[in-house]
Amino acid sequence: MILGVLLPHTKLYGGVKRFLELGNIFVEQGHRFIVFTPDGKGPDWFDFKGEMSTFDKIKGTKLDALWTTTVKMMPMVLESDARHKIFYHVRKSDNVAKLMKNPEVEVFACSSNVYEYDLKKFGRESFKAIGGVTVANYKPKESYEVKDRPFVVMAYGRIVERVKGTHYVVSACEKLYAQGYNIKLLLYDTPVDEGAARRIKEFTCKCPFEFVVGHPFDRNWELFNRADCFVSAENPRYTGWNNTVAEAMACAVPVIATKAGTLGTLALLLQTPHQGALPERGAEKEVWRGRTAHHTRLRLERSGKKDN
Repeated sequence: MILGVLLPHTKLYGGVKRFLELGNIFVEQGHRFIVFTPDGKGPDWFDFKGEMSTFDKIKGTKLDALWTTTVKMMPMVLESDARHKIFYHVRKSDNVAKLMKNPEVEVFACSSNVYEYDLKKFGRESFKAIGGVTVANYKPKESYEVKDRPFVVMAYGRIVERVKGTHYVVSACEKLYAQGYNIKLLLYDTPVDEGAARRIKEFTCKCPFEFVVGHPFDRNWELFNRADCFVSAENPRYTGWNNTVAEAMACAVPVIATKAGTLGTLALLLQTPHQGALPERGAEKEVWRGRTAHHTRLRLERSGKKDN
């Protein structure tokens, strides 16, 4: 088969990374996989085995299937010669009403969260193309002992995107530290532009923290293995699949999360003893109000890490 995807760029974003990973899998299976971007430039942070091309080459390229996650790029998909014209729905905040009514468009949902949203709001039963991570790229945490060191709370450091909810995690950790808990916040990110780099440089926190910048994505397991728990406060009203939660779980790290992208498999795992905690209602606000502090406090107390 000849498969293609339209992407706005090949910078280090979770969705971009997943399409590149899937592209390599398709290529290994003997198929062609073409990534179309405005400039046709491939990633400098990933060994992509497929082909790169530009938007002006889409029309006339024989394709069995063509994807995009971007609403404004769907006209190019619809004008293409692809047999299957697919909108991959990853953000509930997108204006997708017209696409949902178009019988020519095949809709994929990145999570059961988005699937339920499409079904309830538009009456459209999307195909469940649930997001994921390549588990073979991660190594499980081996030791959970917390001795003679701070309890490490890890979170995704994409602070430039408020929907990620990192500020809620920071606030919760500051509250715990103020209460006397020996805690350290571990953040990580690779800035995708100057604005994001500036926000990271200017970041401050009222508790001990480390902000790891530009860590090789294929060695993220090293960072996750340093954590005693991973916390995600993404806003479930706007986001779909939660990639960082999946990465943490692939490393066997305890997780505290909202319901962003977790109504299916991840929700079941998060509600399993020793696997994680999933707040029931108003999740992202509950993190801000102290749910993160509460669950993390329990783990701290079990580790005997509150300073007297």
